[in-house]
Amino acid sequence: LQGYASEMDNPNLVHLIPSALQNKKEILFGNLPEIYEFHNRHVGTGGCPAIFLKEIENCIENPELLARCFLKRKEDLQIYEKYCQNKPRSEALWRQCGDSIFFQECQRKLDHKLSLDAYLLKPVQRITKYQLLLKEMLKCSKNSEGTAELEEALATMLDIIKSVNDSMHQIAITGYE
Repeated sequence: LQGYASEMDNPNLVHLIPSALQNKKEILFGNLPEIYEFHNRHVGTGGCPAIFLKEIENCIENPELLARCFLKRKEDLQIYEKYCQNKPRSEALWRQCGDSIFFQECQRKLDHKLSLDAYLLKPVQRITKYQLLLKEMLKCSKNSEGTAELEEALATMLDIIKSVNDSMHQIAITGYE
């Protein structure tokens, strides 16, 4: 977001932006700002910071609490569905403009080995990694405290992934209202 999306508003680089990309930042990046905001939001009670990652890290000592982190954010995690639905449009735009001088310059300034499209894939990969984490936790915690919550959290993540897949298939259907 900082090294590419914000650079699209940089007056010194605007002349390097391909015409096909003009006014299409929201197509390329989808709701990535919303996902970023979710992962940086403080929603703790009593003024305690409760960023999602910090809550997960706090479960190292109490792994039985991990499921609650996911269950508490069941609705929030659905923002990934919107991101995935936009992904085909984003990829089409990237195929059209990805080799432009603008993106090469941004990548050079950031000293990134990978191009932007690799980073735009990360949210899609993350949503599947969550369910793998929960599956692994479940394997290690059979019949212990928190197992039922882990099963519920895993079911929640699998529902979100199924919803993403279903909506992706619906988007792929063309020629019908």
